[in-house]
Amino acid sequence: MNQIIISISDFEEKAALLEGEKLTEFFIQRNEQNRINGNIYKARVANVLPGMESAFLDIGLEKNAFLHIRDLREFEGHIAISQKIKEPEERERLETTINKIKPDEMGVIIRTAAKDKNNLHFEKEIEYLAKKWIKIENNFKKSSVGETLYQDNDLVTRTVRDVFSNQIDELIIDDEDKYWEIVDYIKAFSDNTFKTKVKLFQSSLHIFDHYNVTKELETALNEKVWLDCGGYLIIQKTEALISIDVNTGRNTGILNLEDTVVETNIEAAIEIARQLRLRNLSGIIIIDFIDMKVEKDKLKVVEVLGESLKKDRIKNNIIHFTDLGLVEMTRKRQGSPLAKYYQRSCPCCGGTGIVKSKESIILDIMREIREIAEDKDIKLIRLTTSIELYDFIFEAYIEFITGYLKLRNKEFVLKKNKKNGKNNNGNYEIVMEM
Repeated sequence: MNQIIISISDFEEKAALLEGEKLTEFFIQRNEQNRINGNIYKARVANVLPGMESAFLDIGLEKNAFLHIRDLREFEGHIAISQKIKEPEERERLETTINKIKPDEMGVIIRTAAKDKNNLHFEKEIEYLAKKWIKIENNFKKSSVGETLYQDNDLVTRTVRDVFSNQIDELIIDDEDKYWEIVDYIKAFSDNTFKTKVKLFQSSLHIFDHYNVTKELETALNEKVWLDCGGYLIIQKTEALISIDVNTGRNTGILNLEDTVVETNIEAAIEIARQLRLRNLSGIIIIDFIDMKVEKDKLKVVEVLGESLKKDRIKNNIIHFTDLGLVEMTRKRQGSPLAKYYQRSCPCCGGTGIVKSKESIILDIMREIREIAEDKDIKLIRLTTSIELYDFIFEAYIEFITGYLKLRNKEFVLKKNKKNGKNNNGNYEIVMEM
């Protein structure tokens, strides 16, 4: 069963796509964050960059927008059909239908969700969009530079529009007002079969806890992802690319090593496709599958990966297996990665995962103390550190520091800062008194 689960609160809107009870995609919109993707602005060219074939545009925000020449298009009556609609008969039907309905001067992009929809649906939506465009044109004529001419729909409407397809069995939401908004939207643009799929969740239990979304969301933020076979993935993001490492882990297999490797790689390929969608990872992606000696096994794994990625609404491209046995692929950037909403760089290590050793910090402290000790007017030096660093100094360095400063007629006081806890080893403060 495929379900869309939507949670509404005073602070944010969240939507989860479950495929066979597994969390596959997650969308979030927080009220304090002004969304600009999908909006239309009246802009002024602020700066032209001929060498980059682009320009910066003033759209009334703190930062100027960037526009490349290839993104500039004349209005035309072209019809574009989603590449995910493969069947020639369906593509021909859609093109013929839309050609009869659309205004002559307007183009139409037919998305994947249009597949198998009837003519009435298209007539309603094209009429609605044409009216919206006329309103945008009128707003443009009377607006100043930087004004918003059109604001894209909220998360709930976008989810219904983009995700709520024939493949979805249920849409469950925990807010009654939004529930009726969805019903009204479906009445306007879809047939009544979709309306019967929409359900209002009424329970004291949080909707995400009831459908196990919360637990799955927590695991989606981990670097390590366990596979059912006992193997696991390590997913790491760098400035340049996303790396995914596949390991056999606890999967010892029941046959030979090669079969175990292929089994793990195939399961990994399916899970990788899910994780890319769930985490919304984009850019260059390098997958290090476990080494396979047989060429047909490599082709099988890539085939499984490709089939699994067909469910992804965002454009992706598998390039090839490299000579080193790595799979290169790309995924179009659309929206923010999941981690951006739930994680931040560690203030101690700057996101590297590495902090200074205690010995290194002690050397820094000693250097500062020696410099301070040269000032004859200073009578007392007070050092405040984290609990762990305090214990380390007290056991190994307190006598040396005290003796060193006593020779220079200075008193030394060592204090522990309990608020810092045990993990902020690098935090210390030196206070001097005359």
